[in-house]
Amino acid sequence: MSQHPMESVECVVIGAGVSGLVAAARMAQAGRSVVVLEASARVGGCINSWRLRDEVAAGQPGADFWLELGAHTAYNSYSQLLEALQARGRLDDLLPREKLGYSFVGADGGLHSPLKRLNFLQAAFSLPFGIGKPKAGRSVAEWFGGLLGRGNYQRLLAPAFAAVLSQPADAFPAEWLFRRKPRMQSAPRKYSFPDGLQGLLEALVEGAAFAVRYQTAVTGITGDAAGYQVQTAAGTLACRQLILAVPVDAAAALLAEVQPGIARELQTFPLSCSEAMGVVLPAGKSGMKAVAGLIGVDDDFYSVVTRDPVPHDSLRGFTFHFRPGRLNRSAKLVRIAAVVGVSPDDFLHVRESTNRLPAPGVEHPRRMAAIDAQLARQPLALVGNYLNGLAIGDCTERAAQETDRLLKL
Repeated sequence: MSQHPMESVECVVIGAGVSGLVAAARMAQAGRSVVVLEASARVGGCINSWRLRDEVAAGQPGADFWLELGAHTAYNSYSQLLEALQARGRLDDLLPREKLGYSFVGADGGLHSPLKRLNFLQAAFSLPFGIGKPKAGRSVAEWFGGLLGRGNYQRLLAPAFAAVLSQPADAFPAEWLFRRKPRMQSAPRKYSFPDGLQGLLEALVEGAAFAVRYQTAVTGITGDAAGYQVQTAAGTLACRQLILAVPVDAAAALLAEVQPGIARELQTFPLSCSEAMGVVLPAGKSGMKAVAGLIGVDDDFYSVVTRDPVPHDSLRGFTFHFRPGRLNRSAKLVRIAAVVGVSPDDFLHVRESTNRLPAPGVEHPRRMAAIDAQLARQPLALVGNYLNGLAIGDCTERAAQETDRLLKL
């Protein structure tokens, strides 16, 4: 017999990223008993706020500094996330981001305006023929290339979209980009949170009506007519409804026994990765103008995200999202120093992280629709960044849709 008694709850959520926490909040608000299981020691998933207080003594310069190593910007169109935060009484804690632009890093090392890469004549010629075409069934390269012209796509949009997605974007489903969402007008258009975006998710957990159990990896899932049994090293949780808020390959592994057909389909979903390196330096060291971010063109990095939109009085921070497997640590530091215009010796703190992301193709929405058809009447939900888009808002939208479905069963 197991040394751990079986525990029963109405809903188990596996994964404490933004998808899992919004789903848990909505289920708990509806009166369901909810437990969230998280394999790591923190909430956040792809939201990863690096805080210098872990490296700098309290009261020392920089102890209040943070820098995003993963997802970095939230918008007031992420209504499901804001509604969950409002329910915790923390909406007033949002930090508005200053309105700063993005620049391209040219071959000469200089910074260039995106508009300088746009051929207006080509755009004017292409736009009337491309504007009416449906996005469904078309890739980003096909649809946006038809909208502004192939040359404009290659010069401007291809590197810009790759910077946003931290991966080549040509094959990405066009219908997943720039989908309209309702905005919460009382919130800033762009915002962060004290201690970074990870702090926003921590606010969802503080005093919540659901429990989060950290460092609790799930080792297996079985099912019967009464629901699911979720195995962990600490024991087994029985639940009537189950929400998987984990990366697609982890979801495939966990569903191998209870949903083998869906698991096989998920196993074929491609993944990409980028290598993030964050650096912190004194505010006066770099002469670079304040920017929200930089876009690499045929460079070793896809993008650079800065802390400039939420300025600090004595420090600046830059997170470079490098193409995988190109540069070692020393070479990355040299490349960062060259772009920022400083010496590697000027960096006060350095942190590395690897970000794994789905790499969907144009057929992906149809594949997900087929999986959703199989799940329609089942007490199982899949949420995350591989289902309807990579953005935080896409994840929370999916979490809301799936919890609404489960609450009707």
